[in-house]
Amino acid sequence: MDKLVLTFVLAVARLFLQKDVDIDKLKIIVETKLMMDRRRVRVTMKKQSDKEPKNQLLVTQIVYAFFGLMMAGLIFYLKAIVLTMIFLHSYILFMMAMTMITDFSTIMLDTTDNQIILPRPVSSKTLFTARLVHILVYLLQFTLALALFPLIACFVVFGPLVGITAIFTVLFTVAFAVFLTYLLYALVLRFANEEKVKDIISYFQIFMTIFFAVGYQVLPRLINFDAIKRNFSLHTYSYFLPPVWMAITLEAIHDFNFDGIHVLMIALSFMIPAFAFWIMIKFLAPAFAKKLSAMGSSSDASSGKSISKKVHYKKPFEEKLSDLLSTNNTEKAGFELTWKMTARDRLFKMQFYPSLGYLFVFAFIFVFKSGQNIKMLWATLSSTTYFLWFVYLPMFSISSAIMLIAFNENFTASWVYLSSPLRLPGSLISGSLKSLLVKFFLPIFVLLFGFSFYVWGYTIADDFIFGFFNNILIFLLTAHFNSSYLPFSMQPNVKQQTGKFVKVFLQLVIVGALVGLHYVALMLPWMVAALIPFSAVGCYFMFKTIQQYKWIQITT
Repeated sequence: MDKLVLTFVLAVARLFLQKDVDIDKLKIIVETKLMMDRRRVRVTMKKQSDKEPKNQLLVTQIVYAFFGLMMAGLIFYLKAIVLTMIFLHSYILFMMAMTMITDFSTIMLDTTDNQIILPRPVSSKTLFTARLVHILVYLLQFTLALALFPLIACFVVFGPLVGITAIFTVLFTVAFAVFLTYLLYALVLRFANEEKVKDIISYFQIFMTIFFAVGYQVLPRLINFDAIKRNFSLHTYSYFLPPVWMAITLEAIHDFNFDGIHVLMIALSFMIPAFAFWIMIKFLAPAFAKKLSAMGSSSDASSGKSISKKVHYKKPFEEKLSDLLSTNNTEKAGFELTWKMTARDRLFKMQFYPSLGYLFVFAFIFVFKSGQNIKMLWATLSSTTYFLWFVYLPMFSISSAIMLIAFNENFTASWVYLSSPLRLPGSLISGSLKSLLVKFFLPIFVLLFGFSFYVWGYTIADDFIFGFFNNILIFLLTAHFNSSYLPFSMQPNVKQQTGKFVKVFLQLVIVGALVGLHYVALMLPWMVAALIPFSAVGCYFMFKTIQQYKWIQITT
């Protein structure tokens, strides 16, 4: 599949490439990259097992095709050519830009090719164009997955002429997305170094993951497509947007209307993306390549510099917290290590931070349920017991961090644990758990308490105090019944699966029992306050139990 797409891309690229781009060398470089990609395991799709995953690209394309199927359903439902084509091309532009930012950032910012290929008789423009073609090969495959069903819908609903034209408008939309993405990278690289760019991209990936989760669950409940169809109209500023150009071009083909505005939109639809692609090859290519080369050399040079200037030491915030919350030096070390590593480890942030975003999605789903009038529900919300969702949802979001902090790409550094004279390594684990609770659970819990206090008033204060200790107890019991790993000591692709179903079932029973107990306690006003000491004592004894873990109880 990728070979056919490569042949097509090279055939089109010949129309735009300059003479100093060697097409033969470019083809060899791209074919080599594609061959290496077939052997590479993508981090985002890696299974947590010893087996190497297969058909990762196919799985991704199936997911994209599912999105395309929903867009096709929207075309069949609305059947308004301008409105549906604006949706379609906005969707293609957005998805392609996000795909390049999230899935191809490593390729775009990779400077190792400079060291391997540029010493050979290969120009920087040829190498940059090879990177671009490499990405375009994959993007066209993703485009096929995203646009196949919507294009079929265009053929069926609007006829073959519109369907054929839509193929070209979709391709030009993809080309424009590539240009915008490279322009964005060029602007970011102008004001930031490579490491900061990677951090920015990581946070952007997290944001997009949350955005898709929120959008998939919330937007369909808020958007009234029938009302949009009835009241849809284009404003003056709309004609500056590329999806509108494409939509009006297709309307011109559908209605055989070639007046001034339609001819202008047709010209913009085809000329602007082609011109943008040419600008990228002629100007962005050398500038981008030089900036990456400069970043690579400057990072190497700066690594050898030493700083002799004395800096007055100021105790960081996490160290002050560890002094306050830790009962011994070992627990303090586990607290500070987890706090700092969770702030620096990109893999942890990519896996864990989206779960914090899902918290608000679940809150919306469970409280503002589908099919109910949100305005009416909000008016009567204070008379319900829905605040229990806000009490316990934070724990469901951060419980995944218990396993995530056990794994790290630099797991070999964990030899320091075994070489240390620790008699009870459980204090390291209890320190890590305290760090997770303070850093992630406590801020969210306080935020949701503030919202609940605004809606339900002071009467739910004792419920949140009881729920606070219950959440900590659930968190500690979850850690206790899971395998006990030292922080960041395990290889990411190795996880213990034995007895997992039994452990998960047991955790669900415990959670259900504590939440059920809280719900029953609501029937008697005094019972919630009476149960708070018991829950607090349970938390104390669970911390003591984990602190007393011996080496034989640690999973290695």
